[in-house]
Amino acid sequence: MRAGIGRVSRWRSWLPGTVIAAVIALPVVFTIAWTGLNHDVRYVLGCLRVGRAAGLAASEVFVHRPLAYRWVMAGLDSVSAGPLAVREALVRAAAVVVVGLCAWWLRAGLARFVASREATAVAVAVGAALALAPNWGFLQPEWVAAVFAVAAVAAALWFDRVALAGVVGGVLLALVVLVKYTTAPVALLAVGVVAALDRRRAVALAGASVPAGGVLFGLAVLVEPREWRWLWELPSLNPPNPVTRGLVWADGQALAVTVANEALLAPVLAALPVAVALLVRLAGGRRERTAWLVAPALGVLVVLAGVVVQGQWFQYHLVVLAVFAAGLWALAVTRWWVARGGLPWPLVGLTAVAAVGAPVVSAAPVSWRLGHGAVVYGVLVVLVLLALVASVGGRFVTASRPGLAVAAVVGVSALVVPVWPTSPYSFDNIHTAYTNAERVQAVRETGDAFAPLRERIGAETPVTYLAFGDMGYLLGNPTTCRYPSPVFLQRTTYLPGVDGLESYRENLNCLSDNASRYLVVQPSWFRVPALPEEARSLIEARYDCDRAIPAGPVLACPRR
Repeated sequence: MRAGIGRVSRWRSWLPGTVIAAVIALPVVFTIAWTGLNHDVRYVLGCLRVGRAAGLAASEVFVHRPLAYRWVMAGLDSVSAGPLAVREALVRAAAVVVVGLCAWWLRAGLARFVASREATAVAVAVGAALALAPNWGFLQPEWVAAVFAVAAVAAALWFDRVALAGVVGGVLLALVVLVKYTTAPVALLAVGVVAALDRRRAVALAGASVPAGGVLFGLAVLVEPREWRWLWELPSLNPPNPVTRGLVWADGQALAVTVANEALLAPVLAALPVAVALLVRLAGGRRERTAWLVAPALGVLVVLAGVVVQGQWFQYHLVVLAVFAAGLWALAVTRWWVARGGLPWPLVGLTAVAAVGAPVVSAAPVSWRLGHGAVVYGVLVVLVLLALVASVGGRFVTASRPGLAVAAVVGVSALVVPVWPTSPYSFDNIHTAYTNAERVQAVRETGDAFAPLRERIGAETPVTYLAFGDMGYLLGNPTTCRYPSPVFLQRTTYLPGVDGLESYRENLNCLSDNASRYLVVQPSWFRVPALPEEARSLIEARYDCDRAIPAGPVLACPRR
């Protein structure tokens, strides 16, 4: 009899964990097998691949990203092989494995400072948020920075010796910055998380990251001296932004819309104020309550400041906030469960409604979404305010019957929204027409259109690309130009002053490459008639675009 009772008890103990693991694993496997990669990641991988095919190392190729990021992407790409879908699945799988290891390490580090159940919940939520990040954000520099930040926090908390924790964590924190530089706010957020648990370790982490960053950047310049020049020329490739022209009212509006769009695409972000309110209610004293009010707000403001500095209002710039929100969401639910014996229904209920409502909104036609954005934003704000009021002042905020497995299902359902087939890359007018399903179909169609071109010109024939990097990714022909996607040439078509940069001259010389047999032009991205006269003259003298071979979105102009 007792043996039977023991078996039932063990069954009940491992069942919730099994349910949670299955709920997380199913959508993660789905994204690996089906979703593929976003166009920006294909841009980077395409530039690296076509350059590597011509003998150029990742350090020698310009892809609008720093060397640290190029090496990370080259490392992930090195484990891939086979057809396009298989290669992308392998890249995703490798990235998810890294996320899993970082989440495990984070759990081990957190368990030294908080209850084991809380450490597990936070680590699982953070790992799930990274693995199920919106497709436009997955593997972007901001996403990679978030992964390094998780590892830096884990290292800072896990090692017994504070000095060792600072050194290892400091190197990882330096990489948070070096993958894009504008990811420095993510590093500050990581330091803040560590400071909330152990100030000495936070000081050691921040202190070690500065010299580590200097040494690593110095090594990057030593490996590729152009890295220093590319760093200073990068701002010239971006349109006027709040840093170069000053803040205007439109910047505040754009930031608010960007945050709202990210909250729709990653509903757990909308629940962040409610999670913080619950943690404030659970705080033991005035000082702790003040800390819970101030610290998360400062973390959010730091990340938003980084978004404003870039001034491009892409949703993937906010990917770390969704990860941060997921961690606090899990902490609030778990801590409330332990303290009050049930689930906090304002937080779980809001998350459940958003997890159901966001896919419904995303499935609507693009014209409807753009025409009814204010209504959707208004409904979201009202829901958040109602849940916030219930959390702050309501008496009956605990649902006593459901267990943590129910909360996990709700949380993961919210995290799954970005990988839903009908979910767009963005809810506003930036890539809003690109749903996950549409992008998969578009890539398949472009690949099919390129197959006859590859067969006609030869897969190994060197070419010069005047196309976005994902065109090279799908075509695959090598190029000896260290600017496989000619950003410096392309920017001269609408930005003044770029033709005075040294990298522009290097990029221009690619048009005189004797090894190149074709000029691959993407008219929708690269407007040849808008180029400076010297560039147009080189193209007209060397390539015959009157005999161009059409292939989907590109034209292949043969050498004269």
